[in-house]
Amino acid sequence: MTSTCLQLHQRLLFDLAAGQVLDGPRRYVLMRADVLMGAFDHLPQPAREQTLQALGTSVTRFGADSVRAYLAQVGPDALLQAMVQGSASLGWGIWTFRRDGTGLWLEVRNSPFAAGSRHRDGGPVCHAIAGMLEAVAQTLEQAPMRVREVRCAACEEPGGPAICLFHARPASPEPAH
Repeated sequence: MTSTCLQLHQRLLFDLAAGQVLDGPRRYVLMRADVLMGAFDHLPQPAREQTLQALGTSVTRFGADSVRAYLAQVGPDALLQAMVQGSASLGWGIWTFRRDGTGLWLEVRNSPFAAGSRHRDGGPVCHAIAGMLEAVAQTLEQAPMRVREVRCAACEEPGGPAICLFHARPASPEPAH
């Protein structure tokens, strides 16, 4: 990002009189990771997976607004770096992007969603990050994209690597009925 663009944590307005945290018109909620993820940990399957998927879908839908705001501010060449900085500003871990012939990869070190989950045997839990990656990839590619969490730190033994890995690829066309 250029030096004239403030990083997200520098732009956040803590409006104590109104009890809100804002980045322009976008309102944020500060919440402990274990509080959020603990709610999911207490749900039985399949409700747990469905609710995590709903969170990811919501992040894709509404996070796209933030992605578009970043894109307007920094342009397409700097968007991924803006996302790296924004994710760190919000406590969403340390993000590293790479592209290859199959799509866009995202490695996340220290995901708050994985760290906040105590449910080690239920599969990946970082649906919010997957949702944001989908919004980013669709914005860059101007096409539908699908994201899969390939590895989740929440599925590792305690003390294991705190690394999650995501892959965004073009969505397969829906079969005609």
